[in-house]
Amino acid sequence: MHLPKATIILSLRTYSLLMLIMSEVLWCLLMLCACVWWWCSAPRRTRKLLAALPSFPQLPLLGNIHQIPRNSINLFQFLEKIAVTCDTTEMPFVFWLGPRPILFISDPEDVKGVNNAFIEKPHYYSFAKVWLGNGLVVAPPEIWKNSIKKLSGTFTPSIVEGYQEVFAGRAADLVQRLKARTTEEPFDIMHDLAYTTLEAICQTAFGFPKISESIVTKEYYDAFHRCLELLIRRGLNPLLHLDFMYRLTPASKELQKCVGILHNVSNTVITKLIQERECAKQDNRNEIVPNRRRFKSFLDLMLEMQVSTPELSVEQIRSEVDTVLFGGHETVATTLFYALLMIGRDKNLQDKLYNEVRDVVGDGGRPVTGADLPHLRYCEATVLETLRLFPPFPAVLRMADKDLQLSSGKCVVPRGTVCAVSAMVMGRARRLWGPDAAEYRPERWLAPPHAQPAAFLAFSYGRRACIGKNYAMAILKTVLASCVRELEFTAEQAELQLKLDVVLRPASGHLLQVKTRNLK
Repeated sequence: MHLPKATIILSLRTYSLLMLIMSEVLWCLLMLCACVWWWCSAPRRTRKLLAALPSFPQLPLLGNIHQIPRNSINLFQFLEKIAVTCDTTEMPFVFWLGPRPILFISDPEDVKGVNNAFIEKPHYYSFAKVWLGNGLVVAPPEIWKNSIKKLSGTFTPSIVEGYQEVFAGRAADLVQRLKARTTEEPFDIMHDLAYTTLEAICQTAFGFPKISESIVTKEYYDAFHRCLELLIRRGLNPLLHLDFMYRLTPASKELQKCVGILHNVSNTVITKLIQERECAKQDNRNEIVPNRRRFKSFLDLMLEMQVSTPELSVEQIRSEVDTVLFGGHETVATTLFYALLMIGRDKNLQDKLYNEVRDVVGDGGRPVTGADLPHLRYCEATVLETLRLFPPFPAVLRMADKDLQLSSGKCVVPRGTVCAVSAMVMGRARRLWGPDAAEYRPERWLAPPHAQPAAFLAFSYGRRACIGKNYAMAILKTVLASCVRELEFTAEQAELQLKLDVVLRPASGHLLQVKTRNLK
């Protein structure tokens, strides 16, 4: 007896549907078992030690997983809520990722204790290894300890002072580019700022007097931003935290493609400098660094280290190059952006800044020099106030590898806890900065007393603090002063909406109009 063809097709479709349903049910059961195992594997002691701390309402087994932000805008709003809670309760805040706690530190003394006691970073940082390798930002403790000994002297004040001519030159180029846009309606200035800071990084850190459009292209800029978006999206989806799961997704392939574009830039930089050094040796020059440069670049120093430290591989050098490209141009560009946006919203602040620059540097065409920087006190205050309210990296994470009693006495940090040290939580706390903590007021930096040092975390704090602070402050003050001396900025008055794509970015309400200043 033969079944009709239509019946066979229907049976096959029904079988396929049943198999699909069964696989979905099996997957759900496996996930449920995983959650139960994960929950039970967490020490009850951990939950007991942190039970009294403020938190969001929790679900059984899941904890606060259902409250993980859906996108980068929600992530910033999520961090804002935690900042308010920490400020009002004066307590650490705990977010339960299933049975695993993420503890937000809210006291300056506790920040000191956590950042000095713990140097290991949680596995979330490993998401960026495809891009940054074992560079300083994501390196595990054993590699970081070895690297920091070599790299800590690469951005000292004396070395950064040699970069001042470069900073001034790139600032002058930016002013000219912006002058060409004075007839435009309000626009997004970020691309112009990012190009300026990337050009400065390539020249000072890697030794090139000029970067070509073949290196820094729109493709590079878009790939950089897309990498940040993809990393945040992965971080917000716990199912994608497992590498084998993430590798099955289209996002993983897109990330690999974007990273390939970024690595092309760093590979180009390294290859060009190695060729330059080889040519210099063949010409029997006494100086490896070409005479057109008055300083040794970051990459020069690393290649010299490689001679005396054979274990410093080319791959590790590239990781540090990628890390400097990531941290050295994007963070500076976003800080400049928010500074211009804030003074563009308040003419009084902009006039104060202009008057100082005119008094120190003058109205003439001479560039800002290293000797000028210590006298630009209001300019520095503007930069610091911008970093307080708009830190490029709003939070850093540390993994507790042992129990730690917080200095404030609020709780014991159990071993295995992820500690979130947030520059935004600390920078906006009324109890640390006063009732006007939410206001943009550079004057707060001009006279003591300031808040405790560990309350200002734009450059982090402790053993894994940013080594590029001297570099960042010098270029920020130089570019900001150069722009304000010749240009006037007007910001749109729409409400500023922010998002967190690893780096704190504007989402809306951030356009600027530029006019040439009428110099008297």
